[in-house]
Amino acid sequence: MSKYQLSKIIFCILLLMTLSTLSMLASEDKENPLPILNTKLKTIAVFKNGLGFFIREGQVELQDKWAVTESVPQATLGSLWIGSLDEDTQIEEVIAFFEEIKSDTEAITLQELLKANIGKRVTVTANNKLIEGTIKSIPEDRVPYPESMQQPIPPQPAVIVIISTKKGEVAINRNAVSKIEFPPNFSTKILTQEKAKRFKFKLATRKKKATLSLSYLQKGISWIPGYLVNIENPKKARITMKAILINDIEDLENADAFFVVGYPNFMYADVLSPMALDQALSQFITGLEEGTRRRDEYSLLSNIMRQARTSISVVEALKRSSDYGYTATAIKGVPGASEEDLFLYHKKGISLRKGERAYYHIFSQEVDYKHIYEWNVPDTINVDTSGYQFSEESQADTEQVWHSIKLGNSTDYPWTTAPALTVSGWKPLAQDVINYTPKGTETNLKLTVATDIKTNRNEYEIERERDVKLYRSSYDLVTIKGELYIHNAKSQDVTLEIKKKVTGDVREASHDGKIDKVAEGLRGVNLNSFISWEIPVKAGEEVEVTYTYKVYIERKSPF
Repeated sequence: MSKYQLSKIIFCILLLMTLSTLSMLASEDKENPLPILNTKLKTIAVFKNGLGFFIREGQVELQDKWAVTESVPQATLGSLWIGSLDEDTQIEEVIAFFEEIKSDTEAITLQELLKANIGKRVTVTANNKLIEGTIKSIPEDRVPYPESMQQPIPPQPAVIVIISTKKGEVAINRNAVSKIEFPPNFSTKILTQEKAKRFKFKLATRKKKATLSLSYLQKGISWIPGYLVNIENPKKARITMKAILINDIEDLENADAFFVVGYPNFMYADVLSPMALDQALSQFITGLEEGTRRRDEYSLLSNIMRQARTSISVVEALKRSSDYGYTATAIKGVPGASEEDLFLYHKKGISLRKGERAYYHIFSQEVDYKHIYEWNVPDTINVDTSGYQFSEESQADTEQVWHSIKLGNSTDYPWTTAPALTVSGWKPLAQDVINYTPKGTETNLKLTVATDIKTNRNEYEIERERDVKLYRSSYDLVTIKGELYIHNAKSQDVTLEIKKKVTGDVREASHDGKIDKVAEGLRGVNLNSFISWEIPVKAGEEVEVTYTYKVYIERKSPF
């Protein structure tokens, strides 16, 4: 035997031994899978924009320093962290992967029954014809390769069934099968395969056990605040807050929940983490580019729904308890904590399944209030800060006088922007929005249009200085006098709050009107000003309020 033949034989033997070893290792790996880290949700911070920050904890036995999670959350970019709660243990490596899971599932179609009984004799009725034989083959759908194409091609469905008969093999359209007759020992279950997402992680430790935490930010949970304001008592209003929790993402079991009040800065809230295994690379890059361009839109709805995320630390609980006439039950205030520019309402022991909704009382407390009437007067001169006069636009009916209540926030909590239902005892009066109100400040809550408060307004030109030169342009400097008329046709005295927007330099305002000059449009020739009054008006009384201001109006060239 030559050396070449001998070396060839040795190589074949070594190859067979290697393949045998790899096969044994693979078999052993399947028979001895990695231990699973089963975590329990401990804490969740819920934000009004549909995001939740979840913190889960669990203990796991390690196999050669390795273990695997039971699932993978839909975490947003940059928010997913697996950490060790043991001082001398560190996370060394985390791998996201798909695991094939096989399970027996009850067949629910004739096609699945055929597949579950391959190798058994059957009598099949297809297109009104009887075919007797043994089921030989049920081909699978043809999936294009690769699966991660930028424009994936849909799989080509398999529609044939091959049956061995006395006359040979017969291929029939499985969609044409209308009836199947089985022998007594036929199977009703089919073996299915699913891909489950997993995290496999390695720890730098010599211990056999490890206690770990899994934290992440994901969409699918939100809270909506709401207020009930009872003004049955003429001196004190009882304000009660509730939090409606909407859970569409995962089960909550005896979890500590924090309802967060604040404003959001979630640049990547719409970008999934690559570790979530839901996107190809090209999709991730596209989502990343879109996420950096996306900014919050400020509107009433976004004020109600948006919030921000922060680290969580709870300070000493602030508890309140008092009687509440509207429901005849006592509502105990939940603990609250400030964290940077945010406030967190803390509710313990929340259990809520995915798809369920619940609401929880946050606080109920009496506060000072008083009835007022509001009149917001728009700027109707139709001149901007540059002195340019634009065409007159029709004024919507926004000048109605509103009967409102002024609430003082003397509670231990800031009031977040939310719908507010005002009642008197059991009688509903109105519903509007309470705007964000920090502790120690006041806010107005509208009740209804005050039809018994009659108003009118006029503005007159009382002086004009022509061809005033400013910045190489020519203007007319016009002095305008405004008059506001109020008639209280009610049978009781009222307090009227008037706010008037002015483009120009306000020189005087009667009835101790407060003049504020706003730092807006500073490059223009005209100021932006506001005048505000708080005027007591007796029953049946008529009041005239006056003000004057100067405004520059650009002169148009005759050519």
